[in-house]
Amino acid sequence: MLNPISVSLNKVQTPKLFDNKYQTNPFALKTLKTDTFTPSQSVANISFTSVDNSIVGKSIRELGDVPCPYCGTRVINGKEINHLNKNNLGGRSDKAIELLQPFEDRMHPVEKEVFGILKDLSKKEPEKNLRELLDTVRPEHLKNIQNIEQKILHRMFKCAKTIKNKDDAKNVGKLLASSKEILEKQDPNYIFRRRRLLEKLNNVTKNMNEQDKAQELLNIAEDVPRSHDNVSAFIVKFTQKDAGTKQEKTPFQIGISLVEPSVGSLEHITPRHPQDGSEGGKNIYSNYVYASKEWNTRRKNMPLDKWVDKNPEIKDHMQNYIDAVIEKINKKEALQRCRVYPILVAETVEKESKGKIKLDTSKLKLSKRQIAHEMARVKNQEAEIVSKAQKKEQYKTKGTQNKKLSIVA
Repeated sequence: MLNPISVSLNKVQTPKLFDNKYQTNPFALKTLKTDTFTPSQSVANISFTSVDNSIVGKSIRELGDVPCPYCGTRVINGKEINHLNKNNLGGRSDKAIELLQPFEDRMHPVEKEVFGILKDLSKKEPEKNLRELLDTVRPEHLKNIQNIEQKILHRMFKCAKTIKNKDDAKNVGKLLASSKEILEKQDPNYIFRRRRLLEKLNNVTKNMNEQDKAQELLNIAEDVPRSHDNVSAFIVKFTQKDAGTKQEKTPFQIGISLVEPSVGSLEHITPRHPQDGSEGGKNIYSNYVYASKEWNTRRKNMPLDKWVDKNPEIKDHMQNYIDAVIEKINKKEALQRCRVYPILVAETVEKESKGKIKLDTSKLKLSKRQIAHEMARVKNQEAEIVSKAQKKEQYKTKGTQNKKLSIVA
């Protein structure tokens, strides 16, 4: 029986090297859309999954450069980079490099590697800005990323050829042929994008009869490089126009994107909006960890046990996080309002990870009596916070319902 896919694998060719407007659009790393930073605008005000300016939220953010409980990289407090703005990052690269240098050891791996490339380039041409430096290495990284994309499309074509249902195979083949054409056409107004491919693939495969093949295709598509996990993807992304605004990336956007993923954010251990529709986690000590923005965003609302299965190294990173927090508490450098925070977090983490993570809090220098007293006090405080939040939500819901009734009337 002839396979219904008419696109020949032999016709998948390497696209032209230059002027291709490739675009990666990762769900994790969201860089600033406009070049509007000023010294008075703090990176601490960047919108994260959770914005909590209560005593609880402020106390957690005061932890400073503790290791991220998900990736292990020490986080950056937003206040530390208030001085970075479009003026001092947008000029000469040697000056921008000097400002970014103190944060190099806290950058994530891809950003750190890109920073290293920029440092080397700046030594030769210090008068150029960060964008101009990346432009000089764009061709080689563009070629690299295109080769990777072509290989991934080739794997997807091979998988699609094994689909038995004619209609499903035809639909998938049509999508892949279109993606190949976009990649090769190099139309600046319609560029190849990872997210667009995944969205269309989801729509095409969601009603397929062979869901195992659908999942296989999606898994392969997930391998398309993103700027937060591939140096070439980062460089290509930041040396072309934004897919949405059609604006060129500025030197400031490049500079701030090297440190922004490491900025600390309030992360809910129990997600605010769980995937299973159960009651969401609260803004309380026992449900907060201080995680880097990038990894906070990567997790989204995935249950902690599944998140640990996907990233087993979290077990070690979470213990390192708790050890660092305990050290700060013992030295009276942070969380003096809630010295039992590590114990509270350990309880929540063990529960939400379904026993996959059991944290050791024995280094906490508190007596059993002190722990019992503080645990009781904080539990009461958390119950009060939850109660107030529920009343506020009920009031809000009632107000919305009354507004709807008044409109109908």
